[in-house]
Amino acid sequence: MSRHWQIAGYVVLALVVIVSVLTWRFLSASGYFTGIRQEIAADCRAIEAMPGPEDIAIDHERGLAYISAYDRRAVRSGAPGGQGVRGGIYVIDLKQPEAEWAFYPVTPPMPADFRPHGISLYMGESGALRLFAVNHPAGGGEAVEIFDVAEDGSLSHARSVTDPLFVSLNDVVGVGTDSFYATNDHGSGGISRMLDDALLLRNANVVYFDGEAARIAADTLSYPNGVNVSPDGATLYVASTLGMSLNIYKRDTETGNLTPFDHVRLGTGVDNIDVLPDGTLLIGAHPKLLDFLAHASDPAELSPSQVVRIEPGEKKAGTIYLNFGEEISGISTAAGYGDKMLLGQVFEPQLLVCDQSSEIRAY
Repeated sequence: MSRHWQIAGYVVLALVVIVSVLTWRFLSASGYFTGIRQEIAADCRAIEAMPGPEDIAIDHERGLAYISAYDRRAVRSGAPGGQGVRGGIYVIDLKQPEAEWAFYPVTPPMPADFRPHGISLYMGESGALRLFAVNHPAGGGEAVEIFDVAEDGSLSHARSVTDPLFVSLNDVVGVGTDSFYATNDHGSGGISRMLDDALLLRNANVVYFDGEAARIAADTLSYPNGVNVSPDGATLYVASTLGMSLNIYKRDTETGNLTPFDHVRLGTGVDNIDVLPDGTLLIGAHPKLLDFLAHASDPAELSPSQVVRIEPGEKKAGTIYLNFGEEISGISTAAGYGDKMLLGQVFEPQLLVCDQSSEIRAY
């Protein structure tokens, strides 16, 4: 065999090894090898909702749950009228008897071009409440909308925030009257976006807006998704969906600067983060991301849904709910209220209300 053929053989072998390793990494990160032995059930009932009740923020003082929703499948279908779909913010009055919990629209007229994604509530020292919402306008661009919240739960639009650093916004957490952190789940669009996912590149980031200007607060992240802060505001949590982990930062409450503190491997595709008043975290998660992608295209394809509970003070983490996808498919969030939790999802027109267990289990 000539030297040229030997070199060609080595090159081909090297390429095969590289492709095999990259394929294994992607399949592992997407939960392809994850085996779900059994469900972890909860007593649940469904509430009729708008399609895609993706995120939930609860005002524990007033007993109101705010839900962001829009029909993502209608937008993606390319069907006539799909691009004109407007999303909304809805409220459930949790002070009412549970049997009477229902969705009530509170979306103001502005902005007219409104497709909300992640949402967050922030209460200032005066007790004034604001709601922050990621917006993906049909006209293009990315924005964070800020609303004033009235005593009755209704919303009035205060301002829209746009910035060149807002590339692919996913979630937001308000930390001041006009300041917030927001996750960019990708660093760019087009082919680069696909390569980021396929090669598990860490090109995404968290942006901090201080009320006047935006800057990158944390970077080199793999699909950062949900973001939230501890009750004292001194710790920031970022869910990495493809990293299957939770990134924890210490936060300077004066400057907004973040310092990496911990990295918790959870082994599932974590999505939105809810922080309870006692500091406990509830995270909606996709244990099998390829099934979630199939479900995004076809409602008949079920996507397993999981709720992870983390108790930072006790350094405990595990699963409190796990379903193969029949009860809820494509979960996105779990928000706790008393001994209940509200489970939202990305596409379907319903929300689940379940008993919230404090018993953490492996799966």
